[in-house]
Amino acid sequence: MTSVPPIFAMKSSAHFKHLLISDLSGVERAKTIWCENGEVNSHSAGWIPSNALITCFGDLAPSEMPEVGDVKLVEINENLVTLNQPPHTSAAKFSICAIENLDQTPWHSCLRSQLEKAIKRLEETFGIQLRVGLEQEFYLIDSTRNHLNAYSLQSFFEEEDFLEILGTSLNNAGLGLKSLHAENGVAQYELTFKPDNPLKACDHLILAKSISRWSAIKMGRRISFSPLISKEKVGSGLHVHFSLCDKDGTNINAGENKQLSPKAGSFISGILKHLNALTAFSSPSFISGLRYQPPRWTAYFNNFAVQDRKAAVRQTYLGEGTEPFHFEFRTADAAASPYLVLSAFIHAGCNGLEKKLNPPKSLTTHQLLKELPEGIGRLPKTLKESLNALIQDEILMKCFPEELIQQYFENKNHELTIAEKLEGNELFERYSQSY
Repeated sequence: MTSVPPIFAMKSSAHFKHLLISDLSGVERAKTIWCENGEVNSHSAGWIPSNALITCFGDLAPSEMPEVGDVKLVEINENLVTLNQPPHTSAAKFSICAIENLDQTPWHSCLRSQLEKAIKRLEETFGIQLRVGLEQEFYLIDSTRNHLNAYSLQSFFEEEDFLEILGTSLNNAGLGLKSLHAENGVAQYELTFKPDNPLKACDHLILAKSISRWSAIKMGRRISFSPLISKEKVGSGLHVHFSLCDKDGTNINAGENKQLSPKAGSFISGILKHLNALTAFSSPSFISGLRYQPPRWTAYFNNFAVQDRKAAVRQTYLGEGTEPFHFEFRTADAAASPYLVLSAFIHAGCNGLEKKLNPPKSLTTHQLLKELPEGIGRLPKTLKESLNALIQDEILMKCFPEELIQQYFENKNHELTIAEKLEGNELFERYSQSY
């Protein structure tokens, strides 16, 4: 493999700046502006409200008067990243943005603002903070490897030129990269990030995915975060590791005898209660439901279990620091915006806290494949099933603005219209290109 000079985070002179958002289709989109030498002011740029209707395939869902209206992208200064690839003199900056109305209020379909709203509800109503560590799997789909060698050093070494550049770029960008390793699939890898508050965790993931795409294109590679790149291969998930803390930052996952604390139990029970509807936000592509079927290592039911990687929410004793355990939400993928995943996830947990739901029992997937107790059911197998579950879950839907929900259904229904016409490998290739 040809050696390519490293990509570094660094300061530069005149450059492009990409004003980033994550949209309803789970795609990172941007307005790109030109910045003169030494310019340090934050920026904004015009945006079209009907852009929320752009599907993952790039088609605009039908709507009335899509050309009407104005909103703006507003740069969030603390998430500015500068990259450079020597010997080229050009540089690219990536900056996370919020979307505002012209009166500077949050636009109803700004997903970052929706996450801020959910965090505020959790902290102000229940005095709870959330710590989140995200893991994102991906494929190098132009790899010459044609056989499985899961988690092997050989799998890593074969792509080390690219992986080293990617890891260096993410580390220098200050995104809290924890690991970058070979995964279970052929030419599949995983990025993991250190725990942070939910907003920063999502900002960092959006930046990391954008930098990953930038690095791949500069090196002539093809990277994809698609939930599935073929019907046969291992899927790629977005794993949400989380802990509950009090207002002082003290971990409150565990109660007496190192069992689930009442608050942690109610929060998780809320997630499980709303999980069928939540999958419409967390695993929202036409192909996402294919991951939630045996024998894949993903969730099949709305269950909680200790150390079970096929549970929807698992309790794990692996981690850092002094906490006795933390939790992992395993029913999300990169077809979803992480802001929307965590917004819905937090609201579902808050609903559990509000109702003071009892902590869930630990029920392994192996047990449930034999017999389903009351309250446990099969997760939606298709996007249509997930969307129907969301329609029926008025409590979760009311946590979001009506305009956002309407645009979301228009976007997803148009995606369905397109995807249902695709057959065989073409279906997976289109999703691989989209994500």
